[in-house]
Amino acid sequence: MSVSPFRYPSTAHVRRHGPAGYSTYQQFRPWLRDEFCFRCVYCLRREVWAFQDSDFELDHDVARSIAPELCRDYTNLVYACHNCNKRKGSKRLPSVSDVAYGACMEVATSGTSVGEIHALNDDGVRLIDELSLDGEKITATRRRYIEMIRSLEKNDRPLFLVWMGFPEGLPDLLGVHPQPVSNSLPAGILQSWFAKKMRGALPEIFE
Repeated sequence: MSVSPFRYPSTAHVRRHGPAGYSTYQQFRPWLRDEFCFRCVYCLRREVWAFQDSDFELDHDVARSIAPELCRDYTNLVYACHNCNKRKGSKRLPSVSDVAYGACMEVATSGTSVGEIHALNDDGVRLIDELSLDGEKITATRRRYIEMIRSLEKNDRPLFLVWMGFPEGLPDLLGVHPQPVSNSLPAGILQSWFAKKMRGALPEIFE
Protein backbone atom coordinates (compact mmCIF):
# COMPACT_ATOMS: atom_id res chain seq x y z
CA MET A 1 0.00 0.00 0.00
CA SER A 2 1.58 3.28 -1.08
CA VAL A 3 -0.27 5.39 1.49
CA SER A 4 -1.50 4.62 4.97
CA PRO A 5 -4.42 6.22 6.82
CA PHE A 6 -2.82 5.19 10.13
CA ARG A 7 0.77 6.36 9.91
CA TYR A 8 1.91 8.04 13.11
CA PRO A 9 4.30 11.03 12.86
CA SER A 10 8.00 10.18 12.78
CA THR A 11 8.91 13.25 14.87
CA ALA A 12 7.51 14.94 17.95
CA HIS A 13 5.01 17.66 17.11
CA VAL A 14 6.35 21.21 16.88
CA ARG A 15 3.66 23.87 17.22
CA ARG A 16 3.23 26.19 14.27
CA HIS A 17 0.54 28.34 15.90
CA GLY A 18 0.74 30.32 19.13
CA PRO A 19 -2.64 31.95 19.87
CA ALA A 20 -3.22 33.21 23.40
CA GLY A 21 -5.67 35.23 25.44
CA TYR A 22 -8.96 33.48 24.75
CA SER A 23 -11.50 33.47 27.58
CA THR A 24 -12.37 29.78 27.07
CA TYR A 25 -10.22 26.94 25.81
CA GLN A 26 -12.92 25.93 23.31
CA GLN A 27 -12.12 29.08 21.31
CA PHE A 28 -8.83 27.46 20.29
CA ARG A 29 -10.71 24.83 18.28
CA PRO A 30 -10.05 26.15 14.73
CA TRP A 31 -6.38 26.56 15.55
CA LEU A 32 -6.09 23.03 16.91
CA ARG A 33 -7.96 21.55 13.97
CA ASP A 34 -5.35 23.06 11.66
CA GLU A 35 -2.46 22.33 14.04
CA PHE A 36 -3.19 18.61 14.19
CA CYS A 37 -4.38 18.17 10.62
CA PHE A 38 -8.05 17.47 11.31
CA ARG A 39 -7.58 14.12 13.05
CA CYS A 40 -7.23 12.61 16.50
CA VAL A 41 -3.62 12.66 17.68
CA TYR A 42 -4.11 9.34 19.49
CA CYS A 43 -5.98 7.00 17.12
CA LEU A 44 -5.61 9.03 13.87
CA ARG A 45 -9.33 9.01 13.17
CA ARG A 46 -10.08 11.78 10.66
CA GLU A 47 -12.77 14.42 10.54
CA VAL A 48 -13.79 13.28 7.06
CA TRP A 49 -14.67 9.87 8.53
CA ALA A 50 -16.87 11.31 11.29
CA PHE A 51 -20.62 11.78 11.35
CA GLN A 52 -20.55 15.16 13.10
CA ASP A 53 -18.18 17.86 14.36
CA SER A 54 -18.88 16.93 17.98
CA ASP A 55 -17.09 13.62 17.41
CA PHE A 56 -13.89 15.63 18.00
CA GLU A 57 -12.90 17.47 21.16
CA LEU A 58 -10.07 19.47 22.69
CA ASP A 59 -7.98 17.43 25.11
CA HIS A 60 -5.76 18.85 27.82
CA ASP A 61 -2.35 17.22 27.73
CA VAL A 62 -2.10 17.83 31.47
CA ALA A 63 -5.64 17.52 32.81
CA ARG A 64 -7.47 20.53 34.21
CA SER A 65 -7.88 18.71 37.52
CA ILE A 66 -4.09 18.48 37.81
CA ALA A 67 -3.04 21.85 36.38
CA PRO A 68 -6.01 24.24 36.20
CA GLU A 69 -3.63 27.09 35.40
CA LEU A 70 -2.92 25.41 32.04
CA CYS A 71 -6.59 25.19 31.07
CA ARG A 72 -6.28 27.93 28.44
CA ASP A 73 -2.65 27.35 27.50
CA TYR A 74 -2.55 26.50 23.80
CA THR A 75 0.56 24.35 24.19
CA ASN A 76 -1.36 22.13 26.64
CA LEU A 77 -4.15 21.40 24.16
CA VAL A 78 -4.40 18.71 21.48
CA TYR A 79 -7.11 17.59 19.07
CA ALA A 80 -8.72 14.25 19.91
CA CYS A 81 -11.78 12.20 19.10
CA HIS A 82 -14.43 11.81 21.78
CA ASN A 83 -13.54 8.18 22.51
CA CYS A 84 -9.82 8.79 23.02
CA ASN A 85 -10.46 11.93 25.07
CA LYS A 86 -12.85 10.02 27.32
CA ARG A 87 -10.46 7.08 27.76
CA LYS A 88 -7.55 9.36 28.54
CA GLY A 89 -9.45 11.33 31.15
CA SER A 90 -7.00 12.84 33.63
CA LYS A 91 -4.20 10.38 32.85
CA ARG A 92 -0.78 11.86 32.11
CA LEU A 93 0.34 10.09 28.94
CA PRO A 94 3.41 10.59 26.74
CA SER A 95 2.77 13.84 24.91
CA VAL A 96 2.73 14.14 21.14
CA SER A 97 4.81 17.28 21.69
CA ASP A 98 7.52 15.38 23.57
CA VAL A 99 7.82 12.08 21.73
CA ALA A 100 7.34 10.87 18.16
CA TYR A 101 4.29 8.63 18.25
CA GLY A 102 5.63 6.91 15.14
CA ALA A 103 8.58 5.74 17.23
CA CYS A 104 6.19 4.44 19.90
CA MET A 105 3.67 2.44 17.90
CA GLU A 106 2.77 1.39 14.38
CA VAL A 107 -0.25 -0.05 12.60
CA ALA A 108 0.27 -3.05 10.34
CA THR A 109 -0.89 -2.47 6.76
CA SER A 110 0.02 -5.81 5.20
CA GLY A 111 0.05 -9.52 5.92
CA THR A 112 -2.30 -11.31 8.26
CA SER A 113 -2.08 -8.62 10.95
CA VAL A 114 -3.54 -5.72 8.93
CA GLY A 115 -5.10 -3.20 11.31
CA GLU A 116 -3.29 -4.43 14.39
CA ILE A 117 -1.32 -1.86 16.38
CA HIS A 118 2.07 -2.77 17.82
CA ALA A 119 4.07 -1.02 20.53
CA LEU A 120 7.67 -0.16 19.66
CA ASN A 121 8.73 1.00 23.13
CA ASP A 122 7.42 1.50 26.66
CA ASP A 123 5.65 4.74 25.73
CA GLY A 124 3.83 2.84 23.01
CA VAL A 125 2.79 0.13 25.45
CA ARG A 126 1.30 2.75 27.76
CA LEU A 127 -0.48 4.67 25.01
CA ILE A 128 -2.01 1.52 23.56
CA ASP A 129 -3.05 0.13 26.94
CA GLU A 130 -4.46 3.34 28.43
CA LEU A 131 -6.36 4.32 25.27
CA SER A 132 -7.42 0.76 24.35
CA LEU A 133 -5.99 1.22 20.88
CA ASP A 134 -5.67 -2.55 20.49
CA GLY A 135 -9.30 -3.35 21.30
CA GLU A 136 -11.07 -5.88 19.11
CA LYS A 137 -13.52 -3.39 17.60
CA ILE A 138 -11.03 -0.59 16.87
CA THR A 139 -8.62 -3.11 15.34
CA ALA A 140 -11.34 -4.50 13.07
CA THR A 141 -12.38 -0.97 12.10
CA ARG A 142 -8.80 -0.02 11.20
CA ARG A 143 -8.54 -3.16 9.08
CA ARG A 144 -11.70 -2.26 7.17
CA TYR A 145 -10.50 1.30 6.58
CA ILE A 146 -7.11 0.13 5.34
CA GLU A 147 -8.59 -2.45 3.00
CA MET A 148 -11.23 -0.05 1.68
CA ILE A 149 -8.75 2.78 1.08
CA ARG A 150 -6.36 0.36 -0.59
CA SER A 151 -9.16 -0.65 -2.96
CA LEU A 152 -10.17 2.96 -3.62
CA GLU A 153 -6.57 3.90 -4.37
CA LYS A 154 -6.55 1.31 -7.15
CA ASN A 155 -10.10 1.57 -8.45
CA ASP A 156 -11.76 4.89 -7.57
CA ARG A 157 -9.33 7.79 -7.24
CA PRO A 158 -11.97 10.53 -6.75
CA LEU A 159 -13.43 8.69 -3.76
CA PHE A 160 -9.92 7.82 -2.54
CA LEU A 161 -9.15 11.55 -2.43
CA VAL A 162 -12.27 12.16 -0.35
CA TRP A 163 -11.30 9.57 2.25
CA MET A 164 -7.63 10.58 2.42
CA GLY A 165 -8.00 14.30 1.77
CA PHE A 166 -8.83 17.41 3.74
CA PRO A 167 -12.30 18.26 5.05
CA GLU A 168 -14.44 20.96 3.53
CA GLY A 169 -14.54 24.27 5.35
CA LEU A 170 -10.88 24.63 6.28
CA PRO A 171 -10.58 27.29 9.01
CA ASP A 172 -9.42 30.72 7.87
CA LEU A 173 -7.33 31.64 10.89
CA LEU A 174 -7.14 35.29 9.87
CA GLY A 175 -10.92 35.41 9.81
CA VAL A 176 -11.87 33.42 12.90
CA HIS A 177 -13.96 35.31 15.44
CA PRO A 178 -12.96 36.20 18.01
CA GLN A 179 -9.31 36.63 17.17
CA PRO A 180 -6.81 35.74 19.92
CA VAL A 181 -5.44 38.57 22.05
CA SER A 182 -1.95 37.67 20.86
CA ASN A 183 -0.14 35.16 18.68
CA SER A 184 3.47 34.22 19.37
CA LEU A 185 3.79 32.47 16.00
CA PRO A 186 1.94 34.69 13.49
CA ALA A 187 3.92 33.33 10.53
CA GLY A 188 2.20 29.99 11.11
CA ILE A 189 -1.00 31.39 9.63
CA LEU A 190 0.67 31.53 6.22
CA GLN A 191 1.38 27.81 6.59
CA SER A 192 -2.18 26.92 7.58
CA TRP A 193 -4.03 24.50 5.35
CA PHE A 194 -6.53 27.20 4.35
CA ALA A 195 -3.71 29.53 3.28
CA LYS A 196 -2.13 26.73 1.28
CA LYS A 197 -5.44 26.05 -0.43
CA MET A 198 -5.82 29.73 -1.33
CA ARG A 199 -2.44 29.76 -3.07
CA GLY A 200 -3.00 26.42 -4.78
CA ALA A 201 -0.53 24.51 -2.64
CA LEU A 202 -2.88 22.21 -0.69
CA PRO A 203 -1.90 18.54 -1.14
CA GLU A 204 -4.56 16.20 -2.48
CA ILE A 205 -4.14 13.87 0.50
CA PHE A 206 -2.31 13.73 3.81
CA GLU A 207 -0.96 10.88 5.91
